[in-house]
Amino acid sequence: MNADYWQKRTALLRDGAVRLLSLSKPEEVDYWRDELKSNRKNLRPIELLTWSGHQATLRGRAQYGPRDEVAEYVFRFMRTSEGGLLKFGAVAFSHRADGALARQVIEAFGAQN
Repeated sequence: MNADYWQKRTALLRDGAVRLLSLSKPEEVDYWRDELKSNRKNLRPIELLTWSGHQATLRGRAQYGPRDEVAEYVFRFMRTSEGGLLKFGAVAFSHRADGALARQVIEAFGAQN
């Protein structure tokens, strides 16, 4: 992703302690899901998939970027009545020391959507 994409799509929280990337397009969700899986640097993936009705939620955490950075993420997949699949989500990047704040941001995003 280029710098222009990051500047337009990323919100900085708490003086930049957390960078939040909101994903509203299916191709963005697919890109970041693949990116976090393929570049995950931790040995065991930390993910939780929950189902309710016609909706699935994937939550997780991955070491991403420099050694002390982590990514907390939530992806939502919803089946429409016409059979289509809607995808959206968010990724919060932070230093490991600010990981609790990133988790709170993702939990708030998940509760709102």
